[in-house]
Amino acid sequence: MMERYLCPACHRVDMTVFIDIEDVPVHCGLLCTSRAVALETPKGPIRLGYCSACGMIYNLLFDPLGMQYEAGYDNSLHFSAHFQSYAQVLATDLIERYQLYGKHLIEIGCGQGEFLSLLCDLGSNTGVGFDPSYAGPARSPGGAERVSIIRDVYSEQYASLATDFICCQQVLEHLAQPRDFLNTVRRCLGDRLQVPLFIEVPDVRYILQDLSVWDLIYEHCSYFSAPALRHLLAACGFELRQLYRTYEGQFLCVDAVAAATAATASPEQQNELEALTHEVMAFAARYHERIHAWQTRLAQLSPTQTRAVVWGAGARGMSFMSMVQCPELVQYIVDINPRKQGMYLAGSGHQIVSPQFLQTYQPHLVIVMNPVYLSEITQTIKDLGLTADIEVA
Repeated sequence: MMERYLCPACHRVDMTVFIDIEDVPVHCGLLCTSRAVALETPKGPIRLGYCSACGMIYNLLFDPLGMQYEAGYDNSLHFSAHFQSYAQVLATDLIERYQLYGKHLIEIGCGQGEFLSLLCDLGSNTGVGFDPSYAGPARSPGGAERVSIIRDVYSEQYASLATDFICCQQVLEHLAQPRDFLNTVRRCLGDRLQVPLFIEVPDVRYILQDLSVWDLIYEHCSYFSAPALRHLLAACGFELRQLYRTYEGQFLCVDAVAAATAATASPEQQNELEALTHEVMAFAARYHERIHAWQTRLAQLSPTQTRAVVWGAGARGMSFMSMVQCPELVQYIVDINPRKQGMYLAGSGHQIVSPQFLQTYQPHLVIVMNPVYLSEITQTIKDLGLTADIEVA
């Protein structure tokens, strides 16, 4: 009989294992100052379970005690012009949709405050951000600054903060108990039923359908489909206003408000679950095929064209190096984030270099980790005068 596990979203014992992945680095945004430090980065296993009742996918072997988001963690995408454009459009859309002008905003998991600052600058708002990994100067709410960031997790001790809007980008996927978190947010809102809640998470359907296997990382213990997110919000006392996909289908976004009454599932929900179940059941075989294909591709590099680099020192680059296991066939990792340049990739120990370094190194092959950045990277390579082949992982 197939063993079943408790789902962290719907709390039913309906999760079944569909893939195991060997140990991968625990942190993808850790800035390692030496190769030795990078090689000693803690690793952990991934065992993905699927809940056929709500559509949630979860790493059943995830250990939350091993996750410490402190200063020195950097997973910012804001150095990319493509991502900056996305953030600008999203911020403008949210401001217009909810008339966020001169309002009080909260962002939970704000990183270094880039998006919160954008919301505040564009709408003349004031904002309070929460993030234990914030590395900037301490700024307290109520000060002269437009944006204040608290180096802490959001909890009920902050329920009294004035707020007209709550934003939570790329956070839920890191939480072992996303239901507890959303219950906390709901209690903090109390009877403020009209305060919008915006949530953005990676869409697991993109991973399953487009075979974006490099998005499977230890930090992301919770993987959300549309049905899972709908179910979770309803269970925590929120009313879903709209659900949509952004970033070329990679992100799943919801707008919600605190609900006065409980919501019920729709027939559409059941149809989505059936399609999702078929994709989950086929994933393991497709995953191993993808890994083998890249191992073969790198092993077949000709003796005169052996200089390969990976472009992207974030989660995907780390996963690629960990899963494909080809440390000797890739010499450097490229990243446009200046805070990462000169550091070393967690797990594999590869040095992270700037794009300009490639003018000296002259790679034969550039492996792009995310297709949304292909045009931007291709233009940069052209501007640098390089003639390397470019392939998307």
